[in-house]
Amino acid sequence: MTDPADISALRCWIVSESKAGTIAQCRGVAEKLGVATETRLVRRPDPAKSGLARRLDRRWTHIRNVHLNRIRPPWPDLAISCGRQAEPAVMAATRRSRGSIFTVHLQIPTVGFDRFDLCFVGRHDWRPEFDGRDDVLPMVGAPHRVDAALVAGHRAAAEQRFGALPGRRAAVMIGGPNPGYAFSPGRIDTIIAQLRELQAEGWSLLVTTSRRSDPAVLPRLQRALAADRGFVWDRTGENPYFQYLAIADAVLVTVDSITMTCEAASTGTPVFSIPLDETPGPYLGKFHRFHRDMQETLGLTRPFTGTIEPYVYAPLDEAGRIAGIIRERIAADRQRRVS
Repeated sequence: MTDPADISALRCWIVSESKAGTIAQCRGVAEKLGVATETRLVRRPDPAKSGLARRLDRRWTHIRNVHLNRIRPPWPDLAISCGRQAEPAVMAATRRSRGSIFTVHLQIPTVGFDRFDLCFVGRHDWRPEFDGRDDVLPMVGAPHRVDAALVAGHRAAAEQRFGALPGRRAAVMIGGPNPGYAFSPGRIDTIIAQLRELQAEGWSLLVTTSRRSDPAVLPRLQRALAADRGFVWDRTGENPYFQYLAIADAVLVTVDSITMTCEAASTGTPVFSIPLDETPGPYLGKFHRFHRDMQETLGLTRPFTGTIEPYVYAPLDEAGRIAGIIRERIAADRQRRVS
C-alpha cells in the first residue's frame, strides 16, 4: 500500500498574482514539499481598458492568458495560492475538478475560508474569530525561499564578488514607502549618517534598494556609501541579494518590509530593523504587531539604533513548517478517502 505521507508524486499548481513577493511565498512552500510544480500567474486588469473590459476581466481573470472558463484538465493534486487575484482562479479550478484539488491559501481570503482546505494567516493579521479553527492556522510573517541551503549555494560567488571588502560586512536592505511608513529626506539623512558611522567603526556595507524604493534614494546612497567599505547595487546586472545574505555578518532591513525581514531571519545572522517615519493607522498597526512578535516574542530581530551587537537565535523556517502541516493534512485526507 502506498504511504499516505509520501506526496513526492503529487502535481502542484502555484497560483499567484504576478508580484514577486506572492510568487516567492508559494514557491518557498512548494520547494519544501519537494513536489513538481507549474506556475499559473493571474493577470491583473489593465486600467487603461474601458469600463466594460475591466468588468469582464474581473469576471474572467486570466491564467497564462487563458480564460477561466477554458481551464481544462489534467488537474493538479495540490494548489498553493497567494493574493486576491488568485482566488477566483483557484475557485474555478476546484469547481471544475469536482473538488479533487487540495487547496492551500497563504493569506486571509476575500471569498471566505470555507473555499479552501487550509489557510495560513500572518500572526500580525490574526483576529480572535480565527481562534479554534483547524482550517485556519497562524504563520510568522510570510513564507519565502530563503534557507540555509539556498544561502550556502551563493556563498562561493559572494566571496568572489565581495570578499575583498575589509572587516565585518553588513547587508543593508532599503525598502520603499507604503501606507504605514514614509522615507522623508530627513529620515534618509539619519539612515546614511548611521551607516557612515558603521563604516567608520570598521564595517563594510552591502546595500540594495527594492522595487518600491524612491528612485531618488539610490543615488544618495551611492554618493554617501560606495567607497572602499561600501558596495551599492545600481539595480543593473545580476541581483546580489542572495549573495549579500550569504556573506553578511549582520543584516539591516527597513521596517516597511515583512518579507525581507523574514528572509534575513532565516539565515541565523543578526537582523536589525531600521526605523522609518510612521503614518498612524490600521496598516501601521499590523507592522507594529509584526515587529513586536519578531523582536519581543520570538527574539529573532532587534531594533537598529546605530550599533550592531552579535546575538544568537534559531533561524526561522516558516516555509518548512507550513510544508510539514500540508503534508500531514494531505495524508489525513487520503486516509479519510480510503476509509
